[in-house]
Amino acid sequence: MQVIIGSLLFLVFLLSSYKVLQYQRQRMILKRRLNLVSVVDSTVNTTTSALFIWQQKTGFLLQYWSQIQSRIDSLFDRQSKRWLLITLVSAALVTWFFMPFFSPLMRMMIVVISVIGIAGASYWLMRVRQHREFEAAFTQVLGQMSRAVSAGISVPQAIAQIADYQQGMLGREFSLIRDRLEIGIGLKQALDQASIRLPYVSFHFFRVALILNEENGGQLREVLHSLSRTVHDNAAIKMKIKSLTAEPRMTAAILASLPVILIAVMFFKNPSAFITLTQSASGHLVLGYVVTSMALGLAVIHLLTKVRA
Repeated sequence: MQVIIGSLLFLVFLLSSYKVLQYQRQRMILKRRLNLVSVVDSTVNTTTSALFIWQQKTGFLLQYWSQIQSRIDSLFDRQSKRWLLITLVSAALVTWFFMPFFSPLMRMMIVVISVIGIAGASYWLMRVRQHREFEAAFTQVLGQMSRAVSAGISVPQAIAQIADYQQGMLGREFSLIRDRLEIGIGLKQALDQASIRLPYVSFHFFRVALILNEENGGQLREVLHSLSRTVHDNAAIKMKIKSLTAEPRMTAAILASLPVILIAVMFFKNPSAFITLTQSASGHLVLGYVVTSMALGLAVIHLLTKVRA
């Protein structure tokens, strides 16, 4: 009976948290839209304008949370968010009901760790997927931009052409930039907002080149051509680094999987030892040490073999 009540309370907590986050997200979207469609007059004191009262109440944490939401929106569409929520709830319920040999407190900790792990893994996978798609298509975008500028087309018109003809993730992002430019937002502000959704070094250089060209002028075609060549060479170097570090990364993956395999073998071969490991204080200390040491070791190996984007 306690298990059923606990699971129902946990489910209610998840649903209520989702509704609260959805409400807060709708409020932030409304604030961002007000900010986008509002034109600030230099002669008007915005501190006394009723339109910008909400902006004064937006602190650093809310602005940071808005940036996180923009980054998540660039990675997950509405259907992906729905499937992720279903996966998290299912994983929490399965973890709670199929581990009766743990104490309730231990099960709750495992549920929290599993939910955070699945959410973090999903975010990481979508980020890797977006980065690969960005690297594969951004060189083509630079080429289109360079040819359009060489033909005498302005930068906003070139961005509109890329939004019309480019497919995939970059097509959606340039469509957002085009829409912001069409409603009167400056190029610098539109590119700054896009850099939150695409936090990559290549796009940062692209943004800086366009902003400097708008402010000071210059040969934008040569700058974009040089940036395209640099991006191509950087991709080749990263592929070479990945090939050179493939062996230590594979070794780390094998070593990290050994404790999990040994615990699974212990569960089937010697259940009494597994019960001692999961239901005693000394066993909990051993499990905590194993998880902590594995996490630290994998983090160090990841930092040593990481290819900087």
